[in-house]
Amino acid sequence: MRLKLLVWGTAVFILLILVMTACTSTAAEEASSGEVEVLASGTVVPPTRGEVVVDLPDMGEAPEFLNEVWLNSDGQVTLAEQRGKVVLLEFWTFG
Repeated sequence: MRLKLLVWGTAVFILLILVMTACTSTAAEEASSGEVEVLASGTVVPPTRGEVVVDLPDMGEAPEFLNEVWLNSDGQVTLAEQRGKVVLLEFWTFG
């Protein structure tokens, strides 16, 4: 009984190693062929189908906020203070 369990455990372990090796070698081959992008974190990004192009009009600079009251903020927020930062704005109403 112990021998049978040992054989099954070894077989599963070897199968797991083979699957992991196949997956990593496939990702490495795709990355080296230039078909996919590999991020610094090691994440493989598959290519997109076709080129993604969005032609948006240039609307100029955004106007400054004119709010007197700001919720969940220590003070007034201006666009000039946020320049160069990633900002998430959520607009909502009580209606």
